Amino acid sequence: MTINDVQQWCREHTVDARAILRGADFSVRHDAPEGAAPPPPIQQVFHWELIVEGRKCPTSSSDMERLVTGKMALEEFTRRLRSYYDTEKA
Repeated sequence: MTINDVQQWCREHTVDARAILRGADFSVRHDAPEGAAPPPPIQQVFHWELIVEGRKCPTSSSDMERLVTGKMALEEFTRRLRSYYDTEKA
């Protein structure tokens, strides 16, 4: 998986992502023009934050890879989050 793969996935699903790196972050916007900013190497990403349905969702690198490669559907990811947030409110 590369940052470009993440960018393409974000476009297809109309979501935004933020790559969290050591001392920095890198936004991946679904509506950004191609080649807007040089991406960091994917190996430098510690974890991700997805912005789904207006909610910032901490996302592990392994879950991000599952999403981008199609091994996990965005609906499955958001369903897991909803169940977590519903449990948190109880």
